[in-house]
Amino acid sequence: MKILFASKNKNKFEEIKEIFSDSDFEIIFDDSLEDVVEDRDTIIGNAQKKSEEIFEKHNVPVISDDSGLFVEALNNEPGVKTARYAGETATAEDNIQKLLNNLENEDNRNAFFQTVLYFFDGSNRLDTEGILPGTITTSPRGDNGFGYDPVFEVNGKTLAELSFEEKTKISHRKIATEKMFTLLSETFKE
Repeated sequence: MKILFASKNKNKFEEIKEIFSDSDFEIIFDDSLEDVVEDRDTIIGNAQKKSEEIFEKHNVPVISDDSGLFVEALNNEPGVKTARYAGETATAEDNIQKLLNNLENEDNRNAFFQTVLYFFDGSNRLDTEGILPGTITTSPRGDNGFGYDPVFEVNGKTLAELSFEEKTKISHRKIATEKMFTLLSETFKE
């Protein structure tokens, strides 16, 4: 079964495609997909909206994702606004700077990444989540990854200090994807 990954983010696609590589599910990528406005109050709401809208336009099974960074000391901000934390046109660096500024006088730097995957094929609706706990550093470290990876630390290293393979082994997206793989395998077994 071919499943369209509803994202233009090639890094996310590579993470997900790897987990499905030895299966009957072929995850496909199309960087010309139209943007879906993420205006829901939750990351599962945004993921569901993306799956449904992309399915309606392309009539092919879809997996979408939405992810968020939740910081304990900031009442779980940036949360659903993770990608737009510093504004609609903010860069990753802008978002990181705002986050570090807001945590400047905080001792509690506990945080977690959450990814929700949502599958829709016109009749089946499946969703999974993955959570990766960590802490926010006081300054960026590392050159790999994307988004908040340079300030999100797990076991003494930021995600940006890990190789793609190391990050993929522990990532919130991997956890959600492995759960989705299991759900899809159970749902579509012969």
